[in-house]
Amino acid sequence: MKKGILKTLLLIVMLILAVILGKAISDAAAGVRFLSFLSAGASFGISTVNVDLSIVRFTFGMTVNLHVAQALLLLAAILAYSRIR
Repeated sequence: MKKGILKTLLLIVMLILAVILGKAISDAAAGVRFLSFLSAGASFGISTVNVDLSIVRFTFGMTVNLHVAQALLLLAAILAYSRIR
């Protein structure tokens, strides 16, 4: 039971680190001519929606920015996790 929780926590940490390192690599590679493809990316999501109920106002929205470096590191993190027993 505890081993399963630790493996799940490890996966979450690996994925978060992959996203953070991928963004850092993407920003660093943007200025290098032969590595600039790592900074290419796409944005997708839902634009903000406002709900005003006179007492409470809610704002919903989500945007995801994904770069090539992040996608490669996410794939590497998933493959590394699958190799852990």
